[in-house]
Amino acid sequence: MINLVHYVKNDHNLLRIMRILKLLSFKIFVLIFAILALSSVGITYFQTQSQAEHYNDMLTLCAIRTSNIIRASTRYAMLLNRREDTVNIIQTIGKQHGIERIRIYNKRGEIIFSTDTSEVNQTIDMTIPECAACHGPEGEILQIKQPDQLKRIITRPDGSRELGFITPIPNEQSCYTADCHIHTRNDKILGVLDVSLSMKDTDAILDQEKTIMFRYNIAVTLSLALIVGLVIWVGVHVPITKFLIGTREISSGNLNYTIDIKRNDEIGVFAESFNKMTEDLRKAKKEITEWSSELEKRVEEKTEELKKTQERILQIEKMASLGKLSATVAHELNNPMAGILTYSKLIQRKLQNKDLQPEEKDTILKQLKMIESESDRCGKIIKDLLLFSKKQRIEIKPNSLNDIVKMSLQLVSHHLELNNIEVRKELQPNLPQVNVDENQIKQMLLALIVNAVEAMDENGVLTISTIYKASEKKVYLSVKDNGRGIPEEVMPHIFEPFFTTKNAVKGFGLGLSVVYGIVENHRGEIKVDSRPNEGTTFTIKLPINLEVNKDLQI
Repeated sequence: MINLVHYVKNDHNLLRIMRILKLLSFKIFVLIFAILALSSVGITYFQTQSQAEHYNDMLTLCAIRTSNIIRASTRYAMLLNRREDTVNIIQTIGKQHGIERIRIYNKRGEIIFSTDTSEVNQTIDMTIPECAACHGPEGEILQIKQPDQLKRIITRPDGSRELGFITPIPNEQSCYTADCHIHTRNDKILGVLDVSLSMKDTDAILDQEKTIMFRYNIAVTLSLALIVGLVIWVGVHVPITKFLIGTREISSGNLNYTIDIKRNDEIGVFAESFNKMTEDLRKAKKEITEWSSELEKRVEEKTEELKKTQERILQIEKMASLGKLSATVAHELNNPMAGILTYSKLIQRKLQNKDLQPEEKDTILKQLKMIESESDRCGKIIKDLLLFSKKQRIEIKPNSLNDIVKMSLQLVSHHLELNNIEVRKELQPNLPQVNVDENQIKQMLLALIVNAVEAMDENGVLTISTIYKASEKKVYLSVKDNGRGIPEEVMPHIFEPFFTTKNAVKGFGLGLSVVYGIVENHRGEIKVDSRPNEGTTFTIKLPINLEVNKDLQI
């Protein structure tokens, strides 16, 4: 468990480090720090190189002065050929601090004088690097170099360094005219003075100054990095963080958020622009909210108007359907009313005869029963028509679709008989109940049946079927006729309000539009299949009531 906690902490710290590495301010800081570090390294390098050259020049100047002093000090002793005096002078000067070695060579490379007496009379190789600067491969003198070309730096095995400086000894007139010398006028160089100075002190001072300079540059670099880091933190990271918080607040819907940055640079201008943007968004949101409220209000008003218009259209279609049934209703009422009138006249005549036989009384009773039956029949027809035409409140509840089909057919049965239409009912027994408004489904069926009758000639066949499809949990209702069919160019427009191919006497083009609206209100679907001269089939899909039919095996 402890290891898991430790792992989680390490993972959390790693995530924090990764987030820091991705920060823009951190990237800017790293870039500037790298520039400062490289600049510091470059400055340190050039400073140390400059210091080293300066100390070398100073040491070279010291070597030249020392050589000149030795030449001046030994000149008189050499002219008089006082060897001991020359040796003493060289030994005395060679004991001075910083002087490693003093040698005097003749032109053949023999060491004539040296602070190290063991080297005297030794001959050196003229081809060594120290001599190659002025001598050729055979030891001959090529040319006299400039002073800066006669110096050399020697590194000893112990790591210490020496600055060697060679000073040519020219053949002066006082030399080749002296009695004690054997030099001729043609000899230009008599020998060389080789002075070696220790660089230990200068190297120590240079190393110390390098260390001081390095530490100083590190301190300056770190100080500048700290200052730059603070400037970046205050000038870049903090404003960017405020902008990020601002964008998150705006995206979450807080349009009252403002960024408090008061500066005269680009970031200050950006902050002002951001605050101006939030103010504009706030105003726009307010306007949108006001327009949305106004739009909702208008939508509610228009929805209410459309609802009332739809109700009026439904009522108009009902009345139009009643108008289409008026001939059948008149015929239906005419037959029983004629019977009632006939039987009432017969009874009136019989009642005028005061001596009624029992058989006559029975006949009168039968005739009264007939009058009662026909009156009930007329009343039922009128009641059904009034009930259908009455404006009723929509009430969606579980209903049997088969029962609604039967009641609708009963309402138009006489209309179908009058037009010699054969009705075929293919109703699936035990059909699941559907959530519908009974009156609206009746109106829908009535409109489809009336349209079917008008599309068929006499002796037509009207087929109404119901079937339940368990895979879709829906009941299918089909109204099929064998009439003229619907032309292909008319098919896309049949559900449009006020579209009709009939004349103005037969309708206003609201029937199928009302049917479509009723199906949509019941969350159903309607499909039309029609071919010219083969008939038309309207198929309506209605969802079943799952609560009422919960015991149904589906």
